[in-house]
Amino acid sequence: MTQTSRALNGHDDVSARTRERVAEAAAKIGYTPNLEARRLKMPETRSNSLGLVLVTKNQRFSDPFFGGLLTALVDEAAHDGCEVQLTTPLADDDPTASYERALATKRVDGFVVLRAVHDDPRVEFLLEHSVPFVTFGRVGDTGGHPAVREPIGCLHPAVEHLVALGHRRIGCLAEPLEHAIATQRKASFHQALADHGLEAQASHIVVCGFREQEAQEATGLLLDGPDPPSALMTFNDSLAIGALRAAASRGIDVPGDLSVVGFDDIHAASHTMPPLTTLRHHPQVLGRHLIRQLLAAIEDRGYADDVCITPELIVRQSTGPAPTRAA
Repeated sequence: MTQTSRALNGHDDVSARTRERVAEAAAKIGYTPNLEARRLKMPETRSNSLGLVLVTKNQRFSDPFFGGLLTALVDEAAHDGCEVQLTTPLADDDPTASYERALATKRVDGFVVLRAVHDDPRVEFLLEHSVPFVTFGRVGDTGGHPAVREPIGCLHPAVEHLVALGHRRIGCLAEPLEHAIATQRKASFHQALADHGLEAQASHIVVCGFREQEAQEATGLLLDGPDPPSALMTFNDSLAIGALRAAASRGIDVPGDLSVVGFDDIHAASHTMPPLTTLRHHPQVLGRHLIRQLLAAIEDRGYADDVCITPELIVRQSTGPAPTRAA
């Protein structure tokens, strides 16, 4: 019975064939996990609920990647017999207030912290109170908790692709740099250029937020300047779409005059004009690792490992050879 239970719960020490056979048998009898029964087996201090506080400031609720990530978090938690409790802070709330309320009522066993920032008060609060949590992005050298992050080479495939096409004047549209992930990607961008003996002009690196309109305006300023880049690396697909719109509004051909690379590979990326070259980040993979890292921290309060996820370069029609005048 123990082997069957472990198979149903997806434990790695059970062979794939055994898990498949058990899943088939469970489907035939209409078995579904009984969350309440599982809770009875857990220590009294466990709620089998995981917390996710959605900060409304700068949150891209309409972003398809965020929607996919949220779905993945809920699905993965349910697979492991847990619920995800979503909350949003009250107006003008202290960043840690929602966490304090959840702890006071013992509603959750731990937290997924998205949009981690440097000197993050949420991280400091959770560490101080010995609460299990996982962050998307490693916050400085804080340690003491697990994280899911990107390797320093996360942007290398995209930059190498542009360099191979002859681009030397490569710009960047960045998300706000107080966020750990944005800082990591900016460092990756500079390192990838340096590996090829290149350096981006300071004026070609623009921090413009998260949304299409912000990127469209920022790209317009770059393209209207005296020394525009021949290629743009962006930190999410919405920024890339904004860049495409700025180019189209000026009659600038993509990729003939300007190459654009996105990040995430949202559904719309393959339907832009032209289809967007991008770095694919699977929200299902990210969600799975975030939940598994958090559950590991709940089981073992000393667990503080990182998982690195490397995005995959998807080449479409928004990138092409550098124009002769910009090569």
